[in-house]
Amino acid sequence: MATPLNTPYATLSFQSLFQPSNQFNEPQAHYEATFLFDPAQQKSPAYKALQDAVIAVAKEKFPSTPLKSLKMPFKDAGANAGKYDGFNVGDTSIKARSTKKPGVVDARLQEILLPDEVWSGQLVRANVTPFAYDKNGVKGVSFALNHVQIIKSDRPRLDGRASASSAFDDGAVTEADTDESPF
Repeated sequence: MATPLNTPYATLSFQSLFQPSNQFNEPQAHYEATFLFDPAQQKSPAYKALQDAVIAVAKEKFPSTPLKSLKMPFKDAGANAGKYDGFNVGDTSIKARSTKKPGVVDARLQEILLPDEVWSGQLVRANVTPFAYDKNGVKGVSFALNHVQIIKSDRPRLDGRASASSAFDDGAVTEADTDESPF
């Protein structure tokens, strides 16, 4: 079995970390997320380690199959630029999933228990394990999702939802208004 690896910094997208989803009508729902890597992160040692691990798993499982004929986990996120927020030209993405709930922690390694504290757009790292599959004649390598670490939450949400503080930052209420009852 392959060794778990930490990804470089990524933008979290299409996440279902607290409630499993079943978007492909499979027998079992999965916890999952997409991780977007900008060009700088694609040059990092952690990204290179992910690529090397995928190749090693592919060669071990399918020694006589050319790598080009396998379905690999690294996708061109730029192909969806303009279609989905956060997907930019030059970015790559991976999708990782698991039938078991991943651990979710913050930058100080404190467990995050509330789903509302995690959203698409946050800067994260993920702990993933590459694995090979041969399903219905399709051979490839993908990633199992083990854990996610939220690094920064002060980035724009990809779903376009405004924060509560910015939604009410219209000047309609002043400090003096809070001292007296409006009724």
